Amino acid sequence: MKEFNIELVKYAHTVGESGVHLQFTPAYRRGIFENPKVRNLVKLYIETKTKQMGVVLAGIGFAPDHLHLFICGFKNYSITELTRHLKGFTSRMMRKNHWNLFKDQLWGKKFWSSGYFHRTVGAVTSETMEFYVKHSQDKHWKKVDYDIYKYQKEKQGNLLDYVN
Repeated sequence: MKEFNIELVKYAHTVGESGVHLQFTPAYRRGIFENPKVRNLVKLYIETKTKQMGVVLAGIGFAPDHLHLFICGFKNYSITELTRHLKGFTSRMMRKNHWNLFKDQLWGKKFWSSGYFHRTVGAVTSETMEFYVKHSQDKHWKKVDYDIYKYQKEKQGNLLDYVN
């Protein structure tokens, strides 16, 4: 997996870092992402919209019934605004151009459920992405600290450590 290390970014009047892990769920929590065509199209539309907005798509991952995104450099947008743009664009494009791929699972004018999950994050690496995706499969309100996880992982012994 590719490493994503987002460094501090210098703008005209600010220096900083902004990163967020977003999770979107299709309407009715249907498993529409089991279809590779749906996954690829949603990924393409997300990539298109993030480029348009001037934000960095650091990572994207799919489960059968939800999508994980890691977005960085969104200083000009609130998380709510960022989410509205991404969900609105992908929903409109998928329903307008590819309805036949999921019409048996979704109906009406909905593509995404109305809610979303978000967690602000620091620099994103492949390890942190895997960590957040893995731990976001559980209930989101259970706080899991990545630094504690990493420290515990580093302190775990290896069987060879105990061989004379």
